Amino acid sequence: MRTRKLSYVICIILALMFLSVFLKNWVFSLFTLPLIILIFVSYISVAYQDLSFEVKRKISGLRIIENNNAKIELNISNKGSAISFFEISDRLPDRVELEEGSNYILTSLKKDESITIQYMINCPIRGYYKIGPTHLRVTDCFGFFYREKIIDNKKMLSVIPSIDDLGDIKPKSRSGIYPGFVHGKHSGIGTEFYGLREYTTTDTFKNINWKAFARWNKPMVNEYELESITSVIIILDSRINQNIGSVKNNPLEFNIKAAASIASHFLKKRDQVGLIIYGKSNGKIHWIYPESGKKQLDKIITALIETEPDGEFTLDSMTRQAIMHLIPRKGLIILLSSLEDDESIPRAIENIRARGYNLIVISPSPYDIEYSLGSYDTYSNLAYNILSLRRKNLITRIRKTGAIVVDWNPSIPLSLTLKEVEQYQIRR
Repeated sequence: MRTRKLSYVICIILALMFLSVFLKNWVFSLFTLPLIILIFVSYISVAYQDLSFEVKRKISGLRIIENNNAKIELNISNKGSAISFFEISDRLPDRVELEEGSNYILTSLKKDESITIQYMINCPIRGYYKIGPTHLRVTDCFGFFYREKIIDNKKMLSVIPSIDDLGDIKPKSRSGIYPGFVHGKHSGIGTEFYGLREYTTTDTFKNINWKAFARWNKPMVNEYELESITSVIIILDSRINQNIGSVKNNPLEFNIKAAASIASHFLKKRDQVGLIIYGKSNGKIHWIYPESGKKQLDKIITALIETEPDGEFTLDSMTRQAIMHLIPRKGLIILLSSLEDDESIPRAIENIRARGYNLIVISPSPYDIEYSLGSYDTYSNLAYNILSLRRKNLITRIRKTGAIVVDWNPSIPLSLTLKEVEQYQIRR
């Protein structure tokens, strides 16, 4: 293929030939001969170049946490003839930021010679990213012609949402029959101290409290609170209006991080966690049945990575479709939504509470997010105050149903915001 430089040279040749005819002076035509020969030699040097390469790619990790770096290494071996001018460009997605090094170099390679390129990228937003392909371009020494070869060596890089430590948050829900996280006020198998009682023949010696034995002169054993499993259902609002703000700072991205942190928190406590993602206009719901263990966390993280804002499916429509079939009766529901542009939300929450579910609503404020992204004049500040007041009225209405609503300013860590949950007593 020809370059722009060749187009300029061809224009010069045509201009000289025009002058030669117009002035009837063939001397101008003689000046075109060296340029034509130069173009011919350049074309021959590229057209018959043996382009044979071997490209190997290494990535420090195919699964990283957002805002972390990934190191990429390319090894290019020339299996063909020697190349004087050789461009190497490794394609990167738009959302990836180059932190160190360069994904483009201009070099030369002898036959059987190899070169290694190393650079580091930063991935600020969760998602799947295709790293590659590698574009190899050979040009002649004058830069008139080039040949390009694309090596399809793409690798998929998974960037998972950051998971915050939520600390010792213990919202209670209805208990099941298996060991787990939520402590019931009954003695049984567990780790939290409950009280003392007299020793019986069915007790093990390791539970004997020897200090109490010495004090009351009779064998006493420790009792512990019965731990019972919690089924936690995370409902994520992924409607199209959840991407209000910037690409990185919007309610959906904050809710996805919150969902990952909450799921990790409860799964570490051996609880069962499920996930419902709704919003698509066709009413299709992404449902992950509540289970426990590391594999369950991987399922939830994978679903969160793939989530994109789409549709206007309301919460009320989702609950009518799912609450009777997908959500266990004895469970804690955590709704993650900005609560905006859906008039059915209070009615849907009333329906959830009327069926006896415990409900926590964590709502990142879209107005706080937008307000933090820029400076505003007096009228913008007035609009912000009016919208914030309307939002407070909506939250007050929802709280009257008995649901816990956490009005979350995303500039404050979620772990501190969730301390508000402990101020309320959830019905068991």
